Amino acid sequence: MVSARTVTLAVLVTCLLLTSSQIATSQETDTSPRGDSSALMRLAGAYRYAGTPAEDQARIDASIQSAVSSLGWLGRRVAASRLANHKELPQRIVIARRGDDVSITMGKYDAVAPRDGSPKELVAPNGRDARLSYRVTSEQIFQFFVFEHAKRKSTYYIDAEGRLVMSVFMTSEKLASPIVYDLVYEKDEP
Repeated sequence: MVSARTVTLAVLVTCLLLTSSQIATSQETDTSPRGDSSALMRLAGAYRYAGTPAEDQARIDASIQSAVSSLGWLGRRVAASRLANHKELPQRIVIARRGDDVSITMGKYDAVAPRDGSPKELVAPNGRDARLSYRVTSEQIFQFFVFEHAKRKSTYYIDAEGRLVMSVFMTSEKLASPIVYDLVYEKDEP
């Protein structure tokens, strides 16, 4: 025979499991403005490049040279053409929410994908097919481009001085090391 204590304990455990399951479900599906307001709302706006072009370009070039150092001369030429878009410093970045999408515009290129992290097939700025996805946290926006042989992650956040930082990390199985650099932007007042 089952004791009253055993039944009470079983009911209590069941109630706790149901309650924690409901809490977890509500946290996973929270799409209210409060749920994503964090970085996307704080970072939304237009920004202009505020770095030092010669210094930033030198850092990018050094990172690219290090990454392609293990390639032969032909591999370096192919890599150089594929990495040409890193040679141009974006002068303006616009971050926006468009319905359920995140949009980050640099120059004439508008990278739009669902805010929920679902990948979107598109043609990347370098003219190659890619999948784009975003992950938005309380402090940062992560932008992921996945190409046939490479991956690029750009992280957007506000630094201690109130500036937007775009931190780029790009890797490929063919590169000796990742390409890594940061660029700084200030709010572009209308």
